[in-house]
Amino acid sequence: VLEVMFYICFAGELIVRIKHSRGHFFLDFWNVLDVVLVCGAFFDAFVLSPAGVGGQIRFFTVFRALRAVRLVRLVRMFPTFRELWLLVGGLVQSVKALGWVGLIVLMVLYVCSIVVTCEIGQKDDIYGTGPSYDGEVWPYKDYFGTVFKSMFTLFQVMTLDGWCDDIVRHVVYRQPIMGLFFIVFLFITAFGLMNIVIGIIVENTLAAAQVSDRRVEEQKGEQKKIAVSRLRDILIKSDSNRTGEISMAEMRAAYQSRIVQEQLQAIGLTLDDVQEIFRLLDYEQRGRVEVRRFADAVRELVGGAKRRDLAQVEVTVGALAQHLEHLDTQFTRIEHDIGDLTQITRHFVHNTVRVLTGFDGSVTVPPRPGSSGGSRYFDASAAAGGGGE
Repeated sequence: VLEVMFYICFAGELIVRIKHSRGHFFLDFWNVLDVVLVCGAFFDAFVLSPAGVGGQIRFFTVFRALRAVRLVRLVRMFPTFRELWLLVGGLVQSVKALGWVGLIVLMVLYVCSIVVTCEIGQKDDIYGTGPSYDGEVWPYKDYFGTVFKSMFTLFQVMTLDGWCDDIVRHVVYRQPIMGLFFIVFLFITAFGLMNIVIGIIVENTLAAAQVSDRRVEEQKGEQKKIAVSRLRDILIKSDSNRTGEISMAEMRAAYQSRIVQEQLQAIGLTLDDVQEIFRLLDYEQRGRVEVRRFADAVRELVGGAKRRDLAQVEVTVGALAQHLEHLDTQFTRIEHDIGDLTQITRHFVHNTVRVLTGFDGSVTVPPRPGSSGGSRYFDASAAAGGGGE
């Protein structure tokens, strides 16, 4: 009676779901599986059981428990179940590698089982001659009588389940040399391949953890980008002059808004950080920064360590470029001033000195003793201008 009540509950659930989902209900594989299992259960309970052949389909109703697999999707959404999701992800990613390890283990077991079957199971003259070390007759045929029995026995040895007292001591008692075989077998399987299995699961679990952390960081990065875009729109509205630029005073005034504080908190910046970014961008010392440049700098700074370094380098290079441009302008102005000073000096020599002294700025230099050349003419005014000799 209780079973029939459960069947009726399942049927009622299906009716409600079909009515709610309408035509989309049968597009889901799990829904179709539920319908098949419930219909099969009704057929078994009301048709096959009265005929005396029931109970065959009832077993398959347990497959409804497979729907619990769908809960795995929800596990990813809750940080509390993060470790559970990492374990499940590591096991799923390890299936392929574990399959190859299992194949190697199977081959090792098969080859070694042939050896022990020949050396132990078929040695009636050695193992069938009396009691073993414990005073009782050891049923060696049950352990190594055939290849498949030997494989199962070696699997037991590999798992270290009663391998010594139940199996290996009896063999070593009759054939001491076989102890070396079992030691090598244990090193290859129990201490080798089984540790490889553990290593594969651990490696894939760590890889799953890295992927999960990367996804979390990407999600946080997207949220920060959205916050930066909202902050840019708010700062544009805070620009009272509509110039596309914002001053530090306007920035402080905008910071008083709760919305701006929420956006900066989502980005991970404080007012001191904002002031530092403003100072780095304002390398012209104008007291104003373009809102677009400020938003781009904030977006780069919250984009990870490498992007923060690149943004810092970009700002520094921009500041150095502005300083170099300023120095170039200063050198150009100095060159013009020197040129003007040269013209003033030449004009003073040619006009003022000539009027006052009658000296036109040229002298005759007598030749050096012993030289064959004549006197040289020296133009003082040209020398003052930098062109005479």
